[in-house]
Amino acid sequence: MHNQIFISMNLLRVFAMALLAGFYVQSAEGQVSVTVSEKKAVIDGKTCYLHTVRQGETLYSISKAYGVSQEDIISRNPDSVEGIKAGQELKIPETPESSQPQPQPQPQPQPQPSPYVPPSEPSQQVKYLTYEVQKRETLFSIARTHGVNINRLLEANPEIDPQSPAIKAGQKIKIPLPDADPVAVETPETDTLTIEADTVECAPTTQDVFHIAMLLPFSLSDKPPADTSVKKDMDGRYLRRDGTYWLPPHSDMALEFYQGALLAVDSLQKTGLKAKIKIYTFDTSRDTLQLIQILNDPVMKKTDLIIGPFFTDMVDRVARFAAENRIFYVSPVATNIESLKNNPYLLQVNSGEINTIIPMTEIIAGQRDSVRAVLICNKSESDQSLFTAYLNRLKTILPDSMITVFQFKVDSIPPPSAYLKKDKKNIVIVTAGNEAFINLIAAQMNASTRDYSIHLYGLAVWTKFINLDPEYLHRLEFRFATAYYVDYHCKEVLRFLQQYRKYYAAEPAVNKQGNYAISPVQYAFLGYDVMFYFGSALKRYGREFGYCVSEFRLPTLQSDFRFTRIQPSGGYINTNLRVYRYTKDYRIIRVENGNE
Repeated sequence: MHNQIFISMNLLRVFAMALLAGFYVQSAEGQVSVTVSEKKAVIDGKTCYLHTVRQGETLYSISKAYGVSQEDIISRNPDSVEGIKAGQELKIPETPESSQPQPQPQPQPQPQPSPYVPPSEPSQQVKYLTYEVQKRETLFSIARTHGVNINRLLEANPEIDPQSPAIKAGQKIKIPLPDADPVAVETPETDTLTIEADTVECAPTTQDVFHIAMLLPFSLSDKPPADTSVKKDMDGRYLRRDGTYWLPPHSDMALEFYQGALLAVDSLQKTGLKAKIKIYTFDTSRDTLQLIQILNDPVMKKTDLIIGPFFTDMVDRVARFAAENRIFYVSPVATNIESLKNNPYLLQVNSGEINTIIPMTEIIAGQRDSVRAVLICNKSESDQSLFTAYLNRLKTILPDSMITVFQFKVDSIPPPSAYLKKDKKNIVIVTAGNEAFINLIAAQMNASTRDYSIHLYGLAVWTKFINLDPEYLHRLEFRFATAYYVDYHCKEVLRFLQQYRKYYAAEPAVNKQGNYAISPVQYAFLGYDVMFYFGSALKRYGREFGYCVSEFRLPTLQSDFRFTRIQPSGGYINTNLRVYRYTKDYRIIRVENGNE
């Protein structure tokens, strides 16, 4: 069920070479090809296949082989919801039972772009936003980008087939809006943290063996699309014509995260770690039922730390398991504030884009007597939650007369003269994440810097845009806040890059969807930081390390973590957000304490 790894330097070398040869960590369920059974029976008036489960098969892989949904299988085999095992016989309907006629999406009226001026607080009745799908986007990437549970997204769009959730550019879908306010955190008053009835002193541990479970979306049971030019090699791996191995979508970020984590374990050993680390690696894919099977594995209850999975819709299930078994659980990528509110065992690394508003507006507050704030969003993009949160925050630090708000579409952005003033310092805050939109508006403002004083504020992901000219960002003195920033002049970063190149013969990649950057996070660095930080906390405090993270500091490569409990009975979130500024002399500097 799992791949247990006893880490040593020699094993790391072997594993690295295996990765270069195309070997990937084994799936939690193994990798086997599901063969459709020839045995059939009529049960309750309906024809079913009688399938005998083989070692390594999952409900997901079986459902794909038979062309039915996992829910169809469960409805005929109720016990399978808790997992399946080799030798078990499943009744599988010959035809899908859950499929329904697909209603055609109705065209949505498109309002014309115009300035938007707040007369009042935004309505609390708005629950959905109509969003136009962009090129290369998938339902999963939209759900992840906007922090929406994939199941809620499917519920809001019944015309999308949940078994084959294909969407295309230009299609209109509804996106449930998340909370539009930054997280309020409460700092513990003492160094001794109290959770429920337990009081834990942050003292050195004598524990000599640490068990760490990593739940990552390798998706190794996936197959390439039929139109992909790949073939299998002698070991059954999918090989492209150019000699590289085909990876399922998004598994590359899981692989990079894992590679970085292995290098962190090696670094821990070099710091004098005498205890033994046992890592149990599981492939969650995108399969919730497979996740249930993983959590039912007996090894999970004896772990000291759980890292992953990546996707928001899986966080709740793992968080509940962690709380029930009193295991501290690190969510490295997903943001799920509701889970944090009631679970003292959850530690969330990603602060979320909403929380970058606080350090950004602190800078604006320090200049309130001489600035004019211009808030702009992409009308075709589902960034309204961030847009609304910025508006609410600005209204607490500036009078309404100093705030102007606009909503534009990418094909109708007016010239800067329509929204800038010559007698003021214009702080232009753009909450959009669409690269084409940012390219156009940044180019226009760049051409206007002789006539206007402009400071551009935006999102960290812009720094990863492939086609955005960095010259624009420097001339507009672009500011962004992030918990993830890699300083390539840092000696530790350079040392990490040397090790990464040595063992994996590759460079850490920018997280991209096609040619577009979709996150400021670099997963190799994140994997290193998460494993090194929490591995060091385990080394110092043992299994109860989570009670001590609010006082634990450790420099890392991409982000210096600072965890704060959001409420007395809740979990911890990383609140160490930093603001960076592009300068006109082509440097990128950190803005200290909100002071320019």
